[in-house]
Amino acid sequence: MANCNKCHPGGEGGLGPSINGNAAPQFIKRFQVRHGLGVMPSFKKDEISKSDLRDISKFLHAWKTYD
Repeated sequence: MANCNKCHPGGEGGLGPSINGNAAPQFIKRFQVRHGLGVMPSFKKDEISKSDLRDISKFLHAWKTYD
C-alpha cells in the first residue's frame, strides 16, 4: 500500500496501469519493481525487501489466477 497504491490504486490504473490483470511473467514484474521503467521508479531492497517483493509477486499471481 505504501509504495504501489500511490500509482496503482487498488491494483487498478491510476498514474500507472492496472497491475491486477497484467499478463507479464512474475519475474518481469519483479525486475520492473527493482529497476523501474518509464515513469515507474525503482525500489531498492531497503525500500521493498526481497521477501516483501516475493510476497507481492505471489499476491499478484494469486489475484490474476482468482480473477
